[in-house]
Amino acid sequence: DLAIARVFGPIADERLHAEIVYDEPDVVVVGARSRWARRRSIRLAELMTEPWTLPPPDSLSGSVVLEAFRANGLDVPRVTVITSTIPVRNALLATGRFLSIIPAYALKFPKNQAIKVLPVDLPVRSPVGIITLKNRTISPVAQLFIDCAREVAKPLAKAQ
Repeated sequence: DLAIARVFGPIADERLHAEIVYDEPDVVVVGARSRWARRRSIRLAELMTEPWTLPPPDSLSGSVVLEAFRANGLDVPRVTVITSTIPVRNALLATGRFLSIIPAYALKFPKNQAIKVLPVDLPVRSPVGIITLKNRTISPVAQLFIDCAREVAKPLAKAQ
């Protein structure tokens, strides 16, 4: 009946409708044992020579990462491991040897104590929306879920 997902631009499929409910920040993350995890202030430029695990550059997530570096006047660093799978990146991060950029929500469910967000300013945000099929009656249960999702998203939208 619906999907809640990041929306990377206009929906090309005319059968779908997207309602943006908030913008999700991306964050720079490391393993909790990383030497970077104890720093209170870090510029993205300081991390350029470190080992990175990032999504494929030609993917939608990769385009967000590219934008994050470019917004800081930087090229994307040399990537050690390319994978679109966040659990794989999280496992690599937990070793303490890698850095990555992931959506902030990926750290909330489930809570991951082995990964720490670095205090790096990333000016990019990705819209998150409720995607439904046009011309289809939404079931009462799905509508209740959508209403609840909108309420949960309100404080997230205001925090921006």
